[in-house]
Amino acid sequence: MSGEMESARLRLSHEDRERVVAHLQACTAEGRLDLDEFAARSSAVYEARTFGDLKPLLADLPATAAGETTAGDDELLAPRGSSMTRNGRWLVPRRLRLKPRSSSMKLDFTEAVIGHRQVDVELNTKGSSIVLVLPPDAWAEESVSLRASSATNKVPFTGDRRGVRFVVTGEIKGSSLTIRRRQRFLWWWY
Repeated sequence: MSGEMESARLRLSHEDRERVVAHLQACTAEGRLDLDEFAARSSAVYEARTFGDLKPLLADLPATAAGETTAGDDELLAPRGSSMTRNGRWLVPRRLRLKPRSSSMKLDFTEAVIGHRQVDVELNTKGSSIVLVLPPDAWAEESVSLRASSATNKVPFTGDRRGVRFVVTGEIKGSSLTIRRRQRFLWWWY
């Protein structure tokens, strides 16, 4: 049996899948894939069992993407004295660093493209309000140091580990943090 055929039959580890998704993110950041293609291929990567299953997902992409080690892995958001909202379809990096000063931030992940099983959110805030809106299948672990602040996690772990895990850490000073799902409103017509 040839070496290539033998390696195609090897089973994938979680780490192998994460590396492939990071490569797909880098290709998306370069414009080689659109968000829909990225979402479809990422889902297929998590369903793949062997290296051979990955071949059709990577066949039309270069072996390595420029800047692959950092593209899509880390993003810093640091508004100063302003309001920032991110919603709709956007590509979520593996790690978000939030450093607002006297600002309000709302990050809505409900329609975002998340290509990994865990998103790390690192906070370093002063005098700010942060709202994280998670998708229906996600849950959050929050371990934040508070100084004259408040933190509310309305989406704790409930026993289903299939969804995306958000790990929120860091320090908030004179700020508020709310982690929740999308709110539903009833509109009454009179």
